[in-house]
Amino acid sequence: MAEKENPHFLGRALFLGILQIVLVVVLLGRMYYLQIFEGPYYHLLAEGNRVATRPLLPSRGQLYDRNKILLARNEPSFRAVLLTDKKDEIEGILNTFSTLIPLSPEEKEDILGKAKKKRGLDTLILKDNLSWEEVSVLELHAPDLPGISVEVGSLREYPGKLEGAHLLGYVSAPSEVEQENDSMLTLSGLKVGKVGIEKFYDSRLRGVPGHSAFEVNAMRKIVRQLDQRASIPGEDIHLSIDARLQSYVHEVLSAYHSASAVVIDIKTGEILALVSVPSFDPNLFPQGISHKDWDELRDNPYVPLTNKALSGLYPPGSPVKLLVALAALSAGVIDKDTTVHCPGYMYVGNHKFHCYRKEGHGTVNVSRAIYESCDVFFYEAAKKAGIDRLAAVYQDFGIGAGGLEGFPHAKKGLVPTKAWKLEKKKTKWNVSDTVMTSIGQGYMLATPLELALVTARLAAKGRRINPSLEQAGTETFPDMGYKQSHLDLILTAMGETANTPTGTAFRGRIEEAGLEMGGKTGTCQVRRISLQDRKAGLTKTHHLAWKYREHGIFVGFAPVGSPRYAIAVVIEHAGGAFPAVLAARDILLKAQHLEKQRYFTSPLVGEVARRAGEGGLGQH
Repeated sequence: MAEKENPHFLGRALFLGILQIVLVVVLLGRMYYLQIFEGPYYHLLAEGNRVATRPLLPSRGQLYDRNKILLARNEPSFRAVLLTDKKDEIEGILNTFSTLIPLSPEEKEDILGKAKKKRGLDTLILKDNLSWEEVSVLELHAPDLPGISVEVGSLREYPGKLEGAHLLGYVSAPSEVEQENDSMLTLSGLKVGKVGIEKFYDSRLRGVPGHSAFEVNAMRKIVRQLDQRASIPGEDIHLSIDARLQSYVHEVLSAYHSASAVVIDIKTGEILALVSVPSFDPNLFPQGISHKDWDELRDNPYVPLTNKALSGLYPPGSPVKLLVALAALSAGVIDKDTTVHCPGYMYVGNHKFHCYRKEGHGTVNVSRAIYESCDVFFYEAAKKAGIDRLAAVYQDFGIGAGGLEGFPHAKKGLVPTKAWKLEKKKTKWNVSDTVMTSIGQGYMLATPLELALVTARLAAKGRRINPSLEQAGTETFPDMGYKQSHLDLILTAMGETANTPTGTAFRGRIEEAGLEMGGKTGTCQVRRISLQDRKAGLTKTHHLAWKYREHGIFVGFAPVGSPRYAIAVVIEHAGGAFPAVLAARDILLKAQHLEKQRYFTSPLVGEVARRAGEGGLGQH
């Protein structure tokens, strides 16, 4: 008789059998789930280990002057690129790389920090602008540098270097804040405009990135290209600037420690030159400026990084007398025959306000007061017109407006008013404030661009000229509503400033017939002249240290008969206006000579001359 089976054994066997069946079902279910439901996800992961996507950076738009001269261009360059998928190996790869191509500790730290933020098979530029020798070394040691390859990129270059630095600006890698605000800026190697025109027109210059997809092997070397979407290049921009005039203005101003100038075409509002000195080389910035170069620029006492033409704020000085005259004439408190006796001073209460000419000017009318720059006449005219009328005319002609809305780091001047003083100084306006404002001192401030704009609007006989950095062609600007007889009187007096022997700019006049200039001189104090200094006859500042001397200013236009070019020149601590007069004279003369060259070399004029030489033109 067979031995009876143990019921406990049968129970265990049954349990194990059921457990095996359950495990097989779970395994099959999991396999089914992974294959059917999660298959695309894991396929994508596998592809991520096999396929690298690399952004194709767009070619940045180039900058041209009005004559199609390149001001900012893209030059081909080689760069070393790293795939950042295996982050635990990157530090070792960098150590090997730096034995071939030197990397500073700061560069290594920056690369490692950026690599941590990358995802999957992304790319990171290790070194840009490689020489051919460096490219050869990397290709020779390629087996020892997994994930590193050499590709062709572009480098932003500024051929003009110093003379266009403040205007054009430069490009550099975007900051973390910029990247947070725009995800496109996280692309490795993308450069953005930091200052100047590069930043002002950055959205137009930047273009739209594309991408390429590559298959890579186990050593993370590219096997083949799988897909590509081309990038869209940035827009080329043709500026109003005349590169030849810009270069010449820089040459003229470089004779001084610190200066700036702006030239505007009165017919179109186009800015032909905008220069600030001292300058800097913008080519230092696209690949990252060295600490040494940065420290030298930052610590320079003449602040070469500041665009003084747009962000320099100066007491405008005597050039505002032109607007005081217009305000008083418009208000009817003076006319062309009104005279004031100038003994060399005027009292407001117990306070004595001096004229720059100690012995005074005698009896003067408005014209003579302008071209001889009599302070006392304008003290009296300003008192009669009042600060409200003065402020309205100052603002109407561009002081306090800036001139180029949105331009990086550009500032606006200050036209003080009763409300402004009460808010900022917590005191009421008084007559002494009006007197100081009438000669462009006291609280009043303006930029060189604003002073050039004032001059352009006056020379355009009261049309509201608007400055432009792009070629605008001939525009019709609206009339601001001032009487032509008043404007003609002021423009005539500006002509006499430079062309009458007693005019303050006569010694620096343009002597070439038909090209004469008109204008207004200005000397702006940066320190108060004490009573003791006046008694000692020390009203000039040439004997003082540079930073205590007056600024020299000249605003002007040329030619006198038919104004075409308006200019403002500010020379810091020049000790007087005469250096600014000489600089403006040379610049206005150059602008007019360049215009003649353009005329005689134009295709139309060349054809007319050819036909005349062949007898093809009749006599009239």
